[in-house]
Amino acid sequence: MSIPFPADSEQLRLLSEVVRELEEVEGRLRALDARKAELLAEAGRLARAEQERLPGIGGVAEMAHRTVAAEVGFALGIADRTAERLIEHAATLCSQYPATHEALADGRIAPAHTSAIVEAGRAIDAETLAVSPGARGKYAAAVLAYAEQQTPNRTRRQAKVLAARYAERSFEQRCARARVERRVWVSELDDGLAELHAVLSAPVAHALFDRLTRQARHVQAEEGAEERRLLGQIRADLLGDLLLNGAPANERGAIELGAVKARVQVTIPVLSLLPSLGHPADPLPGDDAAGRAAPASSNEPVAAAGLVGAAVLAGYGPIDGASARMLAGLATGLDRIACHPQTGAVLGVDRYRPSEEMRRFLSARDQRCRFPGCNIVPHGADQDHTIAAARGGPTTVANLSVLCRRHHMMKHHAGIGMVQRPGGEIEWTSRLGRRRRERAPGLLGRAEEATHGAAPVSAEDAPVPASAEEHRRSMARRTMQPGPHSRSDPAERVHRSDPGEPRRAA
Repeated sequence: MSIPFPADSEQLRLLSEVVRELEEVEGRLRALDARKAELLAEAGRLARAEQERLPGIGGVAEMAHRTVAAEVGFALGIADRTAERLIEHAATLCSQYPATHEALADGRIAPAHTSAIVEAGRAIDAETLAVSPGARGKYAAAVLAYAEQQTPNRTRRQAKVLAARYAERSFEQRCARARVERRVWVSELDDGLAELHAVLSAPVAHALFDRLTRQARHVQAEEGAEERRLLGQIRADLLGDLLLNGAPANERGAIELGAVKARVQVTIPVLSLLPSLGHPADPLPGDDAAGRAAPASSNEPVAAAGLVGAAVLAGYGPIDGASARMLAGLATGLDRIACHPQTGAVLGVDRYRPSEEMRRFLSARDQRCRFPGCNIVPHGADQDHTIAAARGGPTTVANLSVLCRRHHMMKHHAGIGMVQRPGGEIEWTSRLGRRRRERAPGLLGRAEEATHGAAPVSAEDAPVPASAEEHRRSMARRTMQPGPHSRSDPAERVHRSDPGEPRRAA
């Protein structure tokens, strides 16, 4: 079977040139975005200096900020309120996250990464810093290492997990405050449509969406070709039926979908199920509103083993302990995940039937589709053989990974190369020979934090920078970047599936 852009073809050469130039342009744009942030931060500094000079009576001083925001808005062609938000973000980025700003200037991350880091970092507030002055620095280092290897969407979710860990003394209090904001409202649209919005707890929202999706698939399978609706349309129709009538229906009458239940995947540190042990996220009776935790000595031994922290909802991020315990109490069964005591990497799942154990192990280890940038959760994806079973690939966790249907098909029919290494790390190779390392997420992100992100890209894997100076800086960064895996490791065994010759074990 032929694949797109065959090797040594003119089309592949042209594609390579286009992608290379796009990469160069993106690097220059990111450097300009970093400079733009510096200028916006300087505008904010001038506003504060002018505010201090003016008397603070009758809102006169506040006019300094509004004047600066208006000037920036006029210059950029945006609203002054939008300019205020940009100035605030830039000031926080440059002053509190200088390493993140530097990474943006070097082109290692995108502006969307900085937004994710800064927004999640707001959880580490003055109250947290008063107790743990180094919390923000530890958070910034861990999340930046992750961001340099992952897409902005994945970084946004992981940033929430890391921020919750370093600000876990107030995590429950923040969840309680946020829960007050739950509401439902309607926004008018054109042509007889309107949007129904609902702010709910994350587990409930994800469960509702999952159940609507599964019901919609049942309905779609029964519809004829002429009347077949899109999945999103069926979801919307089912939501209206359920809220108005209490049961889903269509033109032919009610649809029996009561047996379709909602599913969510939650990873819960074992001690989060036992609030009486004084976990920092669960204040003890008698603690004040600030959420003081039990003495550090009672938690230090188990904290080192990765047993404490916020529960994580797959596809979303950290959730409060009360919601996690509620979901655990409703579950018909629990998977106990064995983890490495230092890195938190998943080592196994205690289920006895091999096929079921493997499926559960992969869900716990991978937590999402393993193609770079994809966030499809395991129960919406396939368990794929890295080396196809038809080619002799074994049905073992060392040769299986979670891939959504889109990327599963791309791997088989678009000439995308895939190598699975020990610990579930996957190396992807594009048709142009570009390589990306994709580390298994691990329990609550500890694997990424412990190793400072995914394994570094080797010199022969990386695209050569446009200039000698850029190449020198790139090589210097890679030399200093630590990583747990080395190409010279004689014990390394790999499982490979790509259109070329198999690579020998080192």
